[in-house]
Amino acid sequence: MNKIQRPKSRNFLYGVISLFFLFIIIEVILSVFFFHKNSDERLATIEAIKLGKSLLKGRPNSINVENQKRVRSSASEEHNRQIATETHLSNKFRYQSWVEFSNIDYKGEYVNVTGGMRRTIPGSYYNPGSKDTVTIYFFGGSTTFGFNVADEETLPSQFVRLYKEQFPGGKSVQVHNYGTPTYYTYQELIQYANLIFQGHRPDIVIFLDGVNDFWFARASYYNQSYFSPVFRQIFKQDVGGGGKFLLKDSSKYMYRDPDGISTTTFNDQLIANYFNSLQNVSMLAAMTGGKSYFFCQPVPFYKYPRQSMDSISFHDQHTRFDYIYPLIEKRKDTLINFTFLGNMLQDEKGYPFVDGLHYSPAFTKKVSQAILDKVSADLK
Repeated sequence: MNKIQRPKSRNFLYGVISLFFLFIIIEVILSVFFFHKNSDERLATIEAIKLGKSLLKGRPNSINVENQKRVRSSASEEHNRQIATETHLSNKFRYQSWVEFSNIDYKGEYVNVTGGMRRTIPGSYYNPGSKDTVTIYFFGGSTTFGFNVADEETLPSQFVRLYKEQFPGGKSVQVHNYGTPTYYTYQELIQYANLIFQGHRPDIVIFLDGVNDFWFARASYYNQSYFSPVFRQIFKQDVGGGGKFLLKDSSKYMYRDPDGISTTTFNDQLIANYFNSLQNVSMLAAMTGGKSYFFCQPVPFYKYPRQSMDSISFHDQHTRFDYIYPLIEKRKDTLINFTFLGNMLQDEKGYPFVDGLHYSPAFTKKVSQAILDKVSADLK
């Protein structure tokens, strides 16, 4: 007996209906994880696809030799691979009093960290004609630390090299790099205060911030560290109980706006917290005989015309930086020694980033030059 065959048009209709219901199921499941707070996308499925593309492209802490080769084309593949590998291996933290965590100690060929401080090459410039030495502390997040670049390519290292070239008759300087991945202004304020309590008295402190204050903004809104939700989970599960901890990844939580707060109110508070931290740094520096300089850093999300064509940088659009950075620029004269560098990417033609977010050696040099231009009056 012959089987009754459905018309092809009906089979097609059944297939479309089945795919539609499958999509609905997937969307419901994904919506549990994606809350659309920081995205223009209305579908969680699209957000998941965009996240997947970002992960395939290479997260900042992944080993991506191709990007290293793009920004350091004259170096050997072995050289570039070693920098990427050491960056990946050293990207770990240890418990640290008051600031909750700091970089682990790490010794490599190109990445070296001791006591929470990244090695600077050269770390100092000695001028025999200088009567004393000016100590300079750099604070900031991973861009100050020099994520995905070698010790000699970090912002503080290039600062010293540029200073030596341009002001050979200037004062002797000694530079320390306290940049720490995920740190933002409030955490750096605590870090600086803790160093003061330990007896440190730097002559000049330089703070480069912006991306961490306003990107995973939930941390800076509540003045807590990036890993605070993890620490709370540990204590909630009884830190003295001796059992195994079941910890949930809190990173996505830090990028979401809090419930019940309008986006404008949230962003305005972020700006207020940012300037409040910098004002407290300025006060601490003045009380201990030092001088403070503040720089709002360039980010790929703001005034970067080549962002969509850049094969390395993040391509996120319509971020909170479109609202926050113009307001910060308007307030740049309300704080002494504050410089807005958010427009530096407007005419950039090369590769300013070595991964989605962090500066390439060439662009780090440009940022270092901008900082030196501002600070040099105290060093000539």
